[in-house]
Amino acid sequence: MTKKEPKQIFQKSLLACVLIIGFGIYLFLRGNKEKAQFDNVTGKIDYYDKTFGEINYRGKGNHRFIRIMEFPLIFDIFVGKASGDFGPNFEKLDNLKIGDEITIYYANKTLLQKKQDYRFNKSVQFIDKDGEAYFIRGNKDAYGGYFFIGIGVVIAIALVILKQTGRIE
Repeated sequence: MTKKEPKQIFQKSLLACVLIIGFGIYLFLRGNKEKAQFDNVTGKIDYYDKTFGEINYRGKGNHRFIRIMEFPLIFDIFVGKASGDFGPNFEKLDNLKIGDEITIYYANKTLLQKKQDYRFNKSVQFIDKDGEAYFIRGNKDAYGGYFFIGIGVVIAIALVILKQTGRIE
């Protein structure tokens, strides 16, 4: 083994930590954006159900699928209410019906979501009808941001300690 390989491992690993921390910061900032800072679409609901085609999440009923007329994506909204779920802070989506005009505020897919089903947007942040809130996102993104920032920092510290103790160069 040459000395060049361990240096590359340390540098590449440190770069990976920076990227992990950067992704965490992105999630944290997205989780703290105001409603007006998100993309939005207003239109009439032409599909609303707890399932969509073959997708029913094993019958748990903790998702809602909403499609807005003439919008290319279906919104897959997690409304989990079980203990430990990263559910929304507020939701009354079951009061909506086909034909209602709503405004959905959504985020773009993250890098981790890019490979998911292209039919869906799972990043709904807020839903309003007639100026009244029907869905307010939970803290999932902010917690995810904390998690990735923490993991990145811990790994970076471990790498620096390993380098200082001579275990990697």
